[in-house]
Amino acid sequence: MKGLWLENQQLQLRTDLPVPSPPSDEALVRVLRAGICNTDLELIRGYYPYKGILGHEFVGVVEDGPENLVNRRVVGEINAACGECRFCRSGQPTHCQNRTVLGIVNRNGAFADYLTLPVKNLHPLPDNISNDAATFTEPLAAALEIQEQVRVRPDHQVLVVGDGKLGQLVAQT
Repeated sequence: MKGLWLENQQLQLRTDLPVPSPPSDEALVRVLRAGICNTDLELIRGYYPYKGILGHEFVGVVEDGPENLVNRRVVGEINAACGECRFCRSGQPTHCQNRTVLGIVNRNGAFADYLTLPVKNLHPLPDNISNDAATFTEPLAAALEIQEQVRVRPDHQVLVVGDGKLGQLVAQT
């Protein structure tokens, strides 16, 4: 399998990577499109010591997994919680200290031919959404999460600092 491998702040196109084998609660996804995020660039610059395949904004097709998802186009939630820690048991999986994050923390990402994610993290796409548009699902979700965390009322004046994709999406939502 081909993939963009990051190790010691060195990015390398590798052609010798094994196709991942998904555990029983995960699915194998063939990547159709992957978006480049500022987080990917920051990882290359060394802001976090990641070793593996980058990329977390993607659309793909399930090749191995539950019958209802096989051959379906999907996008995915990038945080894979353990399901067993106190945060997961109390309904706060986003605070899971054991979680992996696609292409960011202890989980190979979408800049490769294939990736794996928990089945519960995958969301089928309607046919009328293009692959290019679908790659914006993750950054749009991040923009909406910011709006959940920071309450803005109609009478507030807001300055969005940042001209990247996320800043643009926050300003538009």
